[in-house]
Amino acid sequence: MEKDDKEQLAALPIFNRLVQTAALKLSADEAAQLLADLNDQLKIIRQLEAIPLPQGIDAVIHGNPYPQEIRCELREDEWIPFENTAEITAQAPLLQDNYIVSPDVPHQRIA
Repeated sequence: MEKDDKEQLAALPIFNRLVQTAALKLSADEAAQLLADLNDQLKIIRQLEAIPLPQGIDAVIHGNPYPQEIRCELREDEWIPFENTAEITAQAPLLQDNYIVSPDVPHQRIA
């Protein structure tokens, strides 16, 4: 089956917005291949969603049952400061007032 004959689950405008949001620089061939790959993955997801499952199936992780009685309790978040932060920040290419400076990331509101 040729790429053009495949069902398009990801519409081209949505795909283009994803590419733009991710700041990807793709050639036309790379974009076509990525869109085809995305649609292949979405098709597999649709096939999996179509499998009828009986009601009351317990949640699983990686195919292994994970019932409540064997789950670990959630731990409290506890801040433990690192003793030598200068060692970490010395690895950053640019610092300002002891904060790591990163390049500006353009943002666009997605409606």
